[in-house]
Parts: sequence; structure tokens; C-alpha cells
Amino acid sequence: MTRADTGDLLALVVAGDVTQLRSMLNPAGGSAADGPLEPSNRMTPMMAAAACGNEAAVELLLQCGADPARRDAAGRSAAAYARSAGHPHLAARLDTVVDQERRMW
Repeated sequence: MTRADTGDLLALVVAGDVTQLRSMLNPAGGSAADGPLEPSNRMTPMMAAAACGNEAAVELLLQCGADPARRDAAGRSAAAYARSAGHPHLAARLDTVVDQERRMW
């Protein structure tokens, strides 16, 4: 995935365009759902979706293999972004997914 691709995913997440986002992601999963940290703001698409409170995008990214436990350069997870943006229910959902994954491994 190139930086432009990550930027495109971030733009779709912020715009709330889940239909277009779905068309850009591999439904079988893979690294495209995570992508590299976007250089200008150091966020993954999952972090941006959480910060925007976009539950549909968060669920789609989870289905496509995005890692909700991934941290940005400052150590913040997607749940931390959701919590700081005033989306505690979404933060709790992401925390639950991370806890379940930890128990599996």
C-alpha cells in the first residue's frame, strides 16, 4: 500500500463513505486495512474511524483485518482516539476486541 492509498482510506473514513471504503479493502483481510501510519498525522484508518466515531467504518476495518491494538508514534490506540473524541461506546467496543484477541493468543 502506498502513502496515497493510506491517505485515500483516511479521507473515505473521515467522509463517512463506507461504501467506497469497502470497495478499496480486501474482504479476506490483509495489511491494506491497517496500512502504514499516515505520515502527516501518524494515524491508521482504524484510528481515524475511531476518532470520527464512525462505527460502520470501524466494523468494516475489523472485518477486513485491521489491528485495533496498533499504536501510533505517541502510543495511542484506536480506542484511545475514540475515547478522547467523546465516543466511549466505540472505545469500549475496540477494547473488547483487543481483549478477546489477547485471550486467543
